[in-house]
Amino acid sequence: MRGVLAGRGAARTHLERALEGESLDARDEGLLTELVYGTLRHVATLDLLLESCAKKGLRKVEEGILNHLRVAAYQLVFLEQVRPAVAVDEAVRGAGRRDHVRGFVNGLLRGLIRTLAGRQAEDEVPAKVPASQRIPGRDGGWVFLTRPLLPAEGEGPLWLAQACSLPLSLAKDWVERFGPAGALELARAQNAPPPLFLRVNRLQTTPAAVLEHLNASQEDLRLPEIEVGPEGEAPAPEPRAQLGSLPDSVRLRGGLGESGSELLWKGWITVQDETAQAVAPLLEPHPGERLLDLCAAPGGKATHLAELLGGEGRVDALDVAEERLARVGAAARRLRLENLVASLAAPEGAEPPPGPPIDGVLVDVPCSNTGVLRRRVEVRWRLEGLDRFPLLKLQARLLDRALELVRPGGRVVYSTCSIDVTENEAQVQAALARHPGLILEHEALRLPSRGGGDGGYAARLRKPG
Repeated sequence: MRGVLAGRGAARTHLERALEGESLDARDEGLLTELVYGTLRHVATLDLLLESCAKKGLRKVEEGILNHLRVAAYQLVFLEQVRPAVAVDEAVRGAGRRDHVRGFVNGLLRGLIRTLAGRQAEDEVPAKVPASQRIPGRDGGWVFLTRPLLPAEGEGPLWLAQACSLPLSLAKDWVERFGPAGALELARAQNAPPPLFLRVNRLQTTPAAVLEHLNASQEDLRLPEIEVGPEGEAPAPEPRAQLGSLPDSVRLRGGLGESGSELLWKGWITVQDETAQAVAPLLEPHPGERLLDLCAAPGGKATHLAELLGGEGRVDALDVAEERLARVGAAARRLRLENLVASLAAPEGAEPPPGPPIDGVLVDVPCSNTGVLRRRVEVRWRLEGLDRFPLLKLQARLLDRALELVRPGGRVVYSTCSIDVTENEAQVQAALARHPGLILEHEALRLPSRGGGDGGYAARLRKPG
């Protein structure tokens, strides 16, 4: 967590390194992942609450101790299944052996417990609770406070930034574009744990076979209940795997587990969000065509193109990063896709290997990742003051290169995992102005939703024949 908050690398990378050599079972690993990701999603709100309970503030608190406090606060505020005494005791033990530090941690967290007034599962705002005394819950509803700690401006930008742990500039943009209610729902989606979607490799199996295998497993990969749940008979569990909203999509409850990992290494499935799954079909691949993925790593969309070609034709997957490109080749081998060729591209300009004319190009450009903040939990704190000009210039250059490489009459799909207008609609409109005769056939912006796919944008352009 320390490296992530300092801007050194992605949370996923740090967590994978921390788990190396550990012998945690799938449920404990899932709990650890939830604590790390959840704390990072809500860190600004957690700091605000902790600050209000610290007589001298948090400025002089050691970074390691502060992170223990944040993780404990996340459990106290957002995880109902965690018994408060357990969260406090774990934080005190993690604080080391210095009595004054242990006493400080214990006292501060006890004060936070007194600040929490209760929870409500419904999203509807109770009339009697002012905005200054409520925080959106982890899965919906509200967490109520015993005293006003947030702005009293309703769902305005400052309240949204503090209550939902967002940079103020991002909160202002969302309120302006989507209105207060829409911005709040967007923030809720960006702070909720993302669902796990699988893409079925139709060249190897069927969605029905994947469902049968996963639902036959006896694994229970829900977060372990640290505290015994409410009394009474437990409801019947939902099926572990269900069909998604796209033809090749399966939604999985919990983590992959052993049964999911088995299918992964058999080449039956790929882990891919539904919004990302919708991009490759937009290029309208036809068996026998030659397609190009201009920014292919780590390979999710490139391998999808190869599958959609029915194992025929050819997909050239290019990327400038050799280490990341190796993941594309590994994914193709795992999925048994012989029609995908991964090639290193020179930074000054992608050049595909010699061959037939290119019928379609996918250009999934580097972007700000504003559509996937719930997965890329470190990104939100790198947006404030970000100079977007170099990024926008790169996106335009990549789109122009894609249009140069595709044959006359061919298709180009431009996509991002951003929900920012300047990276999406504005880039496509600028390309239409630069290239006379270019046709915009389809475009779609998807906002992240609770329980649904991530945010992202995709547009299909046709080059004049």
